[in-house]
Amino acid sequence: MKKLFLKTLVFLIPFIFIFRVQAQDYIQGIDVSKWQGNINFTQVKNSGIEIVYMRSSVGNSYVDPFFRQNYTNAKANDLKVGFYHFVMARNEQQAVSEARFFASVISGLEVDCALAMDFETLSDLSKAEVNEIAQTFLETIKNLTGKEVIIYSDAYNANNVFDANLASNYSLWIAEYDVQSPNSTNWNEWIGWQYTDVGKIDGIAGNVDRDYFTNAVLLEDNSSIPEVKPSENDSENNKIIYVRVVTGDTIFMENDE
Repeated sequence: MKKLFLKTLVFLIPFIFIFRVQAQDYIQGIDVSKWQGNINFTQVKNSGIEIVYMRSSVGNSYVDPFFRQNYTNAKANDLKVGFYHFVMARNEQQAVSEARFFASVISGLEVDCALAMDFETLSDLSKAEVNEIAQTFLETIKNLTGKEVIIYSDAYNANNVFDANLASNYSLWIAEYDVQSPNSTNWNEWIGWQYTDVGKIDGIAGNVDRDYFTNAVLLEDNSSIPEVKPSENDSENNKIIYVRVVTGDTIFMENDE
């Protein structure tokens, strides 16, 4: 029994060691929006989180009401910061408008991680339309900001909707839960993995998305985003809207994901 135990232990040790080395290669992160409410970023930092992606905006008129607060407090606690925009565009013209809006919202802010496109409301679009809109948005935001841009996507859309051309030019931040490792047929590797949407962490009440990131998500140039104004062709209704909801208030934002 002792010899068998020792042989078994020797056999297992290399595999345990390999797993630990791989885990240490990941950077612990979270992604947040207004749904997390007021966040204690000191506690978040002390919990081992290093990267915080935060939603800045949706469509071409909505700014997340906690965006500036999250940015200021995350930076104050020396956390690495990334921004993501939720795309609502239905054609390439709208994609350009949204890219300009995204850039205008984050203008003047210092960003540590690649900018992320969150494009997941796809049901009424063809695959070709999705890829045209995504390509236009990504190219425009990269040209406007001078920063690298990545694609956030669930595993299904990464495998079945976003095409190989996008995969060859933009890195993937994939969302896939309850798996040992995420998988995508178009991308050989991922730059970020959102592995749960029901994470728990000190400093945040309720659930929060938890992520693993690789060093490749970090920008070499983390200087401020250049000044960008929204498109002059946008209608008067597409002004930047900052909203803070307090106890007793009720607010409804159409398509606010």
